[in-house]
Amino acid sequence: MAIHKKRETGSPAAARLLLESTEPVELPPAEIDEDNATIEREEFRPHLPDLFNALEDGGMVMPAPIVQSDSIFIIEGETRSFWVRLWHTDESRTRIARLHVISCLPRLPNIKVDLLGRM
Repeated sequence: MAIHKKRETGSPAAARLLLESTEPVELPPAEIDEDNATIEREEFRPHLPDLFNALEDGGMVMPAPIVQSDSIFIIEGETRSFWVRLWHTDESRTRIARLHVISCLPRLPNIKVDLLGRM
């Protein structure tokens, strides 16, 4: 189950709720404030429409493996996998107030690697 925390009080950021969970979370279709999307690296920018489409459609997001943070999730787009942090405007999770893209990797769902020569 998702856990939301208010980060600070008395500022515009106080209205944002950070999505946190150690389990997969089902997100409803959501509106996105694209102006409040930030990225770690400029080369991620051309792929943001893929991420926005995935968030607008809703779906399951998975907690990122290995990292020691309950607030980093993997969102699968059409062509890329995005590692993100999400802040919603309220607990309905139908409006994303802020989004930060930590990583953006090519998605290769049909590639199989045969390390033992059995394929």
